[in-house]
Amino acid sequence: MERPICRFQSINGDLLTDIMSRVDGSALASVASTCSELRGIALDQSLWKKLCHSRWPSTALAEAEHLISGSVHGCFDKFYSDACPLVLYDEVANANPLKLLECAELNPRTSPSDLLSLIDVYYKNKCVLSRISDGIPEAVDIFKHGLVDSSLEMIADERQKWFLNYPFKLELMDLEDDDDDDDDDEALASPISSLNEAGKSRENLCKKLIEDFRLSWILVDKKTGKAVNLSSWKPLSVQKSWPYHATYVMQFGCVLPVEESLLPQKLARFIVTTRFRMTERGECLKWREIRMRIENIEGAHVNGRSSLMILNKALYSQRSTNQFKVEEGLRKYEKQKREMMRRRESREALADRLFTLIEITVFVILYVSLRLLV
Repeated sequence: MERPICRFQSINGDLLTDIMSRVDGSALASVASTCSELRGIALDQSLWKKLCHSRWPSTALAEAEHLISGSVHGCFDKFYSDACPLVLYDEVANANPLKLLECAELNPRTSPSDLLSLIDVYYKNKCVLSRISDGIPEAVDIFKHGLVDSSLEMIADERQKWFLNYPFKLELMDLEDDDDDDDDDEALASPISSLNEAGKSRENLCKKLIEDFRLSWILVDKKTGKAVNLSSWKPLSVQKSWPYHATYVMQFGCVLPVEESLLPQKLARFIVTTRFRMTERGECLKWREIRMRIENIEGAHVNGRSSLMILNKALYSQRSTNQFKVEEGLRKYEKQKREMMRRRESREALADRLFTLIEITVFVILYVSLRLLV
């Protein structure tokens, strides 16, 4: 049986490359599986580089581009396939201990200096912020900095202990309000007032911000080249920070199943918090805070030691390009969290009633005993 001839052989290669440069990543990956002639063009790294730069402008920054294009760490197509799908919370996978153990065996040990974060924020389909955060600033690696003096080693060791045992956070920026901002408070508050006068409530404005804002936080292991997007892409919540200022707090994130040895509840939640102010035109004026933390299902912050292992596992987590499935997984997590909190409150209420009953019983026994003695 003769091998079918590819109909695209007669088409100029430059024309095919130009056509493929206009499709998205999923379409380009599908084209690569059609025939050998198209596969060679579809795996052209210049096409995937253009896609990455378009979707995540932070990848065009020198440090990120050098890391992704390095021969040791793979290429842009591999990075795109890792970073494009979002972390998927699946109750079935969470209930499968063998799957968690399998992922645990795949995870290498990673130090804070091995991690690189690529953050991109979009407003009304336009990228308004692109940053890179190298490593974890709160962590100190003695060997990386080559500290040999005993006093310096002692200081670094104390800071490492502090990082490993205290709540984990990764700050991209954390700016305090300066005096100049006080003069602009009325100007910044005026658009919100005008919106309210026009009949748009604060809730409606927050819903609009949910539709207009998107955020990507890609974590990259510089040793292995593995990457994962820890954001939910769409905001999970938007709140007005202060009643008289145009300052808003927005949260993104994902949920990751982990082993019971890491967290007793076997669930970790990545929370990316942004705080920003709005201009009269409804655009972002100043970013006040962008940071990430990890919590357990009860809302308690996870320490640095456990967070490093959880970040490792996120690099090998289950993912999906289906935004609906990702959002559905987050809703299931919230439902599971509410049920767990309700059970805990029921247990606490039952314990309170038991203690009250015991106190009454002891009081009655003492009272009867005293009456008998009299």
